Amino acid sequence: MINLNYENTLVSAVGSEGISPEKLESLKKDGFRILEELKEDPPGFMQLPLRFEEARDISARAASLKGFKNLVVLGIGGSALGNITLHQALNDPYYNLRSDRPGPRLFVLDNSDPAWTESLARLIDVKETLFNVITKSGSTAETLANFFFFLEKLKKETPDWKEHIVITTGEKGFLREFADENSLRTFPVPEPVGGRYSVLSEVGLLPAAICGIDILKLLEGASDAMENEHVPVIYAALQYYYYKKGKNINVFMPYSKRLESAADWFRQLWAESLGKNEKTGPTPVKALGATDQHSQMQLYMEGPRDKIITFLTVNETEPELRIDYGGHFLSGKSIRDLFNAESRGSMQALTEASRPNMCLEIPEVNAYHTGELIYQLEAACVIAGRMFGVDPFDQPGVELGKKLAYQILGTE
Repeated sequence: MINLNYENTLVSAVGSEGISPEKLESLKKDGFRILEELKEDPPGFMQLPLRFEEARDISARAASLKGFKNLVVLGIGGSALGNITLHQALNDPYYNLRSDRPGPRLFVLDNSDPAWTESLARLIDVKETLFNVITKSGSTAETLANFFFFLEKLKKETPDWKEHIVITTGEKGFLREFADENSLRTFPVPEPVGGRYSVLSEVGLLPAAICGIDILKLLEGASDAMENEHVPVIYAALQYYYYKKGKNINVFMPYSKRLESAADWFRQLWAESLGKNEKTGPTPVKALGATDQHSQMQLYMEGPRDKIITFLTVNETEPELRIDYGGHFLSGKSIRDLFNAESRGSMQALTEASRPNMCLEIPEVNAYHTGELIYQLEAACVIAGRMFGVDPFDQPGVELGKKLAYQILGTE
């Protein structure tokens, strides 16, 4: 299973910048206590890995939706980032270009930028496209704006426009009423689940299943992760400790291009859950190895000591790709050798500079371990929120911006 290697956060590795074993044990006790309290009344995200029956139903219904050439997901934030993460991790990097792909081309329209929407409209034929509209509230303005735009095109270009729409939403709201009035296909967003914790619900599982991802394996990995409690507890404890020691920036750095979007998903999870009450605000920063060794590592090595680095590595990295070029030092090695050496080199360099870092080690990027990773990070985030004394499930700071935008539009 996924392992958390935190050796490079200890005093034995980074000296006075590190945490003592005694302090870590004390914080771990707090973390396990919090976890036991959560189990007494499990929040929504803890219930999702056990919904195998619902996942089988989703898979069955998704099979009837694979006949479209395109799948366009209309959503934003938690309704989009998880979908992008699953697709990038578990499908071929050039999935949309492959003739042997296991489902329709996938496009996730997660912004109301008109240039982006118009460009997609020129690329696809709506008569060959399924639109999955995702918003729990049923009233997210950015999502509805894109939906209304494509809805008008659908109504003009095909009489069976209703067959091109699937709505994933909550029990109430505009979209629920719209779907009922027009007898559209719908999927629920489980009521106790917030957007940024919803990727293992219908929000993420339906598009994944349509695009050929094994969603039962996703849930299997997540459900098994519920037994591996040390990973989220220790991760939360270390993040809490280092924040209190002035390291208020959490750099999340996958050494896997397939997990790059997982850093985007994590960034929302961490920021929106823990930035609260003007007193708590660990700032997540996305980086990608080895790309950002050439853009950010200088800052991490010699800049302010205000960062804790989380690496994400894969034990079984993709093809070897041997190199054979004369007397060059790379000859006889492989691109995989270079990639792995770069991750180890980065960790060692930071440690020698007394810069605390830790590593989430994933055996392989597959559906099982992706589900496992998602659950472990969600659990760690909620435990950390309880340690910080904030509600990891609300987002009042987001709501004000929405309200002011609606006022500017003249709707309030």
